[in-house]
Amino acid sequence: MNKYDLAIIGSGPCGYVAGIRAAQLGLKTCIFEKDKIGGVCLNWGCIPTKALSASANALYNIERSSEFGINVKGFEIDFSKVCERKETIVKKLSMGVEMLLKARKLEIIKEKAEIKSPTLIKTASLEIEAKNILIATGSIPFELPALPFDHNNILSSSDILELKSIPKSLTIVGGGVIGCEFASIFRSFGSEITIIEAMPQLLPNEDEEIARKLEQIFKRRGIKVLTNTKIDKANDSEKTFICVGRSPNSKGLGVEALGMELDRGWIKVDEHFRTNINSIYAAGDIKGGMLLAHLASKEGISAVEGICGNNYPIDYNVVPSCIFTHPEIASVGLNEKTAKDKGVNVKSRKFLFSAIGKSHVLGETDGFIKLIVATSSDKILGAQIIGSHATELIAEISVCVQFGVTSEKLASVIHAHPTLSEIICEVSEAVHNKAMHST
Repeated sequence: MNKYDLAIIGSGPCGYVAGIRAAQLGLKTCIFEKDKIGGVCLNWGCIPTKALSASANALYNIERSSEFGINVKGFEIDFSKVCERKETIVKKLSMGVEMLLKARKLEIIKEKAEIKSPTLIKTASLEIEAKNILIATGSIPFELPALPFDHNNILSSSDILELKSIPKSLTIVGGGVIGCEFASIFRSFGSEITIIEAMPQLLPNEDEEIARKLEQIFKRRGIKVLTNTKIDKANDSEKTFICVGRSPNSKGLGVEALGMELDRGWIKVDEHFRTNINSIYAAGDIKGGMLLAHLASKEGISAVEGICGNNYPIDYNVVPSCIFTHPEIASVGLNEKTAKDKGVNVKSRKFLFSAIGKSHVLGETDGFIKLIVATSSDKILGAQIIGSHATELIAEISVCVQFGVTSEKLASVIHAHPTLSEIICEVSEAVHNKAMHST
């Protein structure tokens, strides 16, 4: 029987990053993966979705090219090539992850794993013994009992990425991150889109003003948005896409038989990602909470560092959220509502992209940034952005929130001109009524 210091179940952004860190720390490590290396994020989530989004953005720029003095005639969407490009990117990155793991001498076991005891894992063909086990099996699409996936007309987030043609009409049940991203993508491709959301706003976890702005933009693009609405049967659209959340991917692992503590299937852990069984850890989506690939990677690292007796804390107050609609949306830290709910006294300042020169150069003037600052200390506590390249701009604010930078200090940083990042300097100056480009 092969023996390891650490066995990891799952090779997604939590599992494979944890494996690399384990190798860096000198642990003899193996990784179990029953499907494709890279997990959901790389194969059926973040990467393929953003590949489609990139094609949609290319189409958007072609359609408006006359604004830039370029007349394009006779173009068409070759959706088979769009999908081919997506699959090429996914395959290349998956192979890259596998090469990284092999270069670190991690053993990859491409079989379904079941935990038989706190130190024993069994597959159909072998058994291994490990001093520690890290469960990083992620999550799967949540299925509505009234609208079960048939993988043809009623689709999951995995199914929609396998479409071979553009649906003429698409009903999206769930106006969260995934629903809004696919609404933006397929509207660009020409589908008639209806979004059905049970909550009062799109993106229920985001700032209300950001959500209202996105709804306004969606409606301007011809997307039908129905909030405060529930659905219990498929309508007459060509395809119905269900994206109302995720479920824990914990079935078949053997965790129930071990007596592991669960919460509706999510694995309960302590601050070091240890379960109630001392030698077994869980990190990433499988433990619930914020289901984000970049957070899962940090949790995987933190779990492995903890196994080695090191401290690698994670500040859950500073986890950026990125939404790849058009325009993009990004946020970090507190917004006005969450600050109020926590009893934190803050002031909020907003600045429009239309006041920034680079946004006019790009023809992307829609949107704004909101900066949330502590009234007493001037420390930056959060920001919300809707606009061009928001997902890139949020990184600077994340650093400020992480390290307690004040808006006055941020405003003193020289931002290059002409760039979109100038909006960050301007909104920081606006906190003290010193913005240069506002009336």
